[in-house]
Amino acid sequence: MRCTGARGFTLIELMIGLAVGLFATLAITQIMSVAEGQKRSAMAGSDAQISGVLALATLRQSIEMAGYGFSSEPSSLGCPIQATFNGAVVAGFPADLVPLVITDGASGAPDTIRILGSAKTSFSAPVRVTGPYDHTNNLRKYAFPVASMEGLQPGDLMLAVTDATTACEMFQATAVPAGQAAVVQVARADDVAHWNATGFPFLPYDVGQFIVNFGTLVDITYSVSAAGALQSNNFVLEANATPAYTGPIDLFASVVNLQAYYGKDTGFPANGAIDTWDTTTPTTNAGWRQVRAVRVAVVSRSVQYEKEEVTATNPLWDVGADSVIVGAASCGTSKCVELKVDQLADWKHYRYKVFDTIVPLRNMLWNNS
Repeated sequence: MRCTGARGFTLIELMIGLAVGLFATLAITQIMSVAEGQKRSAMAGSDAQISGVLALATLRQSIEMAGYGFSSEPSSLGCPIQATFNGAVVAGFPADLVPLVITDGASGAPDTIRILGSAKTSFSAPVRVTGPYDHTNNLRKYAFPVASMEGLQPGDLMLAVTDATTACEMFQATAVPAGQAAVVQVARADDVAHWNATGFPFLPYDVGQFIVNFGTLVDITYSVSAAGALQSNNFVLEANATPAYTGPIDLFASVVNLQAYYGKDTGFPANGAIDTWDTTTPTTNAGWRQVRAVRVAVVSRSVQYEKEEVTATNPLWDVGADSVIVGAASCGTSKCVELKVDQLADWKHYRYKVFDTIVPLRNMLWNNS
């Protein structure tokens, strides 16, 4: 008996089915590819945002404490520091007693920020000298009579200060001399191989002058590497109190620019209100007394390379319509500072995010000027 109406697929039907399947596969692949690209961009953007936030938070925390231990005596700001170890000047040591130095990057390149302060976690404030110190007098050359020894420990780095223009001299505190335990004094001993050259400090000090207790010293320089990372270079005391710097250490990746401004109260008399922002580092005591805050911007970049160009121009830092800030230009109803990233290879194929803040220099604000 013959079966009627039953037959297989023709070649044309098979080809049509395969074509439909291929088109469906292609569509699904494209959808998955776009979705995966968006996922990678979102994740890369999230990583860059985290790096930017953490970088800015780290800078803010350090800048806030700039000048700790000495800024409460504004008459000291700007004094040239003299320090030797084992008979030689300490390489890379701060030149002047100032809370913070901004080094402006050329042509929009990243700035560097150097922060100086005391490393004491217990207590650090300038201590008044109550009697004479004189390295030429055998009775007065091994200790500074002071009003208090609060927070002092043997081994702390101390800075003897006369005023803003006279050299301020760094030495290392030693144990209280035998037989004088009841005397309130900061003792020093001749130790040529370390911080205390024979008879150093060389200048005489007397009532009304003061010493600063740095402990082990906070001296940190923040910068941006060529590879795009926020770095820090830290002062350390190695074995036997030998001074050294760590060299640049990567803190956060995906940071490609850092810009900073001094916030200054240039009015007379000073009223505590910042009226100008610039990158001009003060060179006098009067200039340093005007510095009240620092304005910082960090630019982070996503790690995801985009096939298409996703960034057309350098990112802008909106500083507000009323800001008096060097380098700012009108951008709509506000003012902006251009943050250069166009020196980077394939810069248009990455996404960028700007993070900014204003950091009050609390130790400058709390001084008695």
